[in-house]
Amino acid sequence: MAEEEKQENIWKFYFQSRWQTALTVHYLVAVAYLVLFFIGNLWIFFKFAFFSLITSARQLGLEFALWAIIFELTVMVPFFTSWYAIFLLPQIWRSRYTKMQKTWITILMIVVFILIIVITDTIARFALDSEVLREFADIHKIKL
Repeated sequence: MAEEEKQENIWKFYFQSRWQTALTVHYLVAVAYLVLFFIGNLWIFFKFAFFSLITSARQLGLEFALWAIIFELTVMVPFFTSWYAIFLLPQIWRSRYTKMQKTWITILMIVVFILIIVITDTIARFALDSEVLREFADIHKIKL
């Protein structure tokens, strides 16, 4: 019941009968697009983790383990950052800060989230350029 109220409150936050709704709806659409865009990363994460677990550690080696950890972490972060952004904005605007502080915190949050997504996506792509991960993905037919 409390979870339903929380979900309802989030929807009430984004769809209010005020002029700010134009901003919150655009924000929600943009972040929801990112969530959907990066949901494929979760499938890649699970496939990559599954094949890593069933393959012998001796076969893969330390180089693979290090690159795989970097790849696995950085492939998950954009999705979860986008997902968290949906729930963080209402928390900011329901806090006791002044309107100016809420505005600056919101701008800072958006900038930080964009930086996190760009940096982690770049690192994931860089990790995939390593020969050992590329070969592993080709052997197990993981489309990246």
